[in-house]
Amino acid sequence: IGTGGGAGTLIGCAGNATLPPGVYISATNSTIGVTGTLTLNGGPNDIWVFQAPSALTTAVNSTILLTGGAKASNVMWFVGSSATLNGGTTFNGNILASASISMGTLATSCGRLLAGAEGAGTFSFLSNTVSVPGHANAPVGCE
Repeated sequence: IGTGGGAGTLIGCAGNATLPPGVYISATNSTIGVTGTLTLNGGPNDIWVFQAPSALTTAVNSTILLTGGAKASNVMWFVGSSATLNGGTTFNGNILASASISMGTLATSCGRLLAGAEGAGTFSFLSNTVSVPGHANAPVGCE
């Protein structure tokens, strides 16, 4: 998945990227790596689907930014093994990981985190905030 939405191995590999609604599938058996700010720009009814055959990893202090009315509840990340949101990451979207999900110190997520599709899922959190989109206790803008 390249910065323009084409096939490749990384999202935001050049630093920052903006992607329209759509389905993004990694063409290789590698990790989707998010670095810098990945902006998902679309309306409140638009959907983004990301599929990583292997893993999802964010760099420290990365951001998944939603603009134009986009909602975290309409962003899906399907991960073939594990997802790692490194420290300081601001993440938006639902993660469905086959094995595990880990969050580094002070990483935050607006979206459901589900792990263990192929066995016992594990979670590792370090001073994190995970919010369910649209929940009464979710931060403003977490929809």
